[in-house]
Amino acid sequence: MAVLRRMTTMVGVLALAGGLAFAGVAVATAATRPMPERQWRKTVNNICAQSQTLIEEAANTALDGLPPDEQPSLEQMTALVTAIEPIIQQQIDSIDALNEPTKFRRSVKQLLKTAQAELDAFVADPSRGLEGNPFSGANLASKKLKLPDCAN
Repeated sequence: MAVLRRMTTMVGVLALAGGLAFAGVAVATAATRPMPERQWRKTVNNICAQSQTLIEEAANTALDGLPPDEQPSLEQMTALVTAIEPIIQQQIDSIDALNEPTKFRRSVKQLLKTAQAELDAFVADPSRGLEGNPFSGANLASKKLKLPDCAN
């Protein structure tokens, strides 16, 4: 489903983690020192990769029956936003809970600020998903931080 793939790719920018990634977050936040760069990237990419599955499941449900060449209706887009909002919010919170490397602190704070603002705007106006990538800023910030599983 071309539209579904497009939607899950857009939303997957901020994909959020399931069980194992949350366990990683709990361990990471217990440490008082910043995580080593490699470990931090691995943890964040794991969060994004695992959550992609959750987002795809939500998109399949919200856009069920949508023909591949058809754009979702505003009602379908609203259902999608409702389904993915808690997933993306948890992703933002999980990354925020990590103790990122000191040299990434400013970039990570900017990523999280951008992601939160874009999520809030998408929730307030689901039609943004019909116009393009509602998470383009977070996508760019993820690429700059070399987080390939977060930047689709």
